[in-house]
Amino acid sequence: MMIERLPSETFHRQQAEALASPATAPTTSRRAFIRNTALVGGGTAAALLLSACTGDGESAETASEPSEPINFPAAEVPVGGGVVLTKHEVVVTQPEAGNYLAFSAICTHKGCVLTSVEERGAYCGCHSSYFDITTGMPVAGPAQAPLPSIPVTVSADTLIIG
Repeated sequence: MMIERLPSETFHRQQAEALASPATAPTTSRRAFIRNTALVGGGTAAALLLSACTGDGESAETASEPSEPINFPAAEVPVGGGVVLTKHEVVVTQPEAGNYLAFSAICTHKGCVLTSVEERGAYCGCHSSYFDITTGMPVAGPAQAPLPSIPVTVSADTLIIG
């Protein structure tokens, strides 16, 4: 008479035999260990560098228009340049004589207020983003999105922004 073994008995017997035999650890050559360590370290460094170049999951807050219209003297906006109205978080430009444009002065990268208008571009001093004064499009730096435009009307010698 033959005794039939159950699958679980076979499994447990094989486990017991494996534990009774001397264990053989997998071997890794020194060269493979160093290569793998370098790959893991390089991958970690690359991930950290790339995460510093991207946003932190939070989008920069941008104001599309001021809560109340802003009155500003048109004569204070230089032709071919502009001014940053820091208090109102607005940048007003005049790319050509009589052509006034306004944009949010909140940088679309991390939400800093733009610091100046120079060489036909609005500049953010936080991370060196640079925006075109005619379109609000980013032309240099880490910012990817354009500055939101704000309507401007001219009444006599005064700009009404918003």
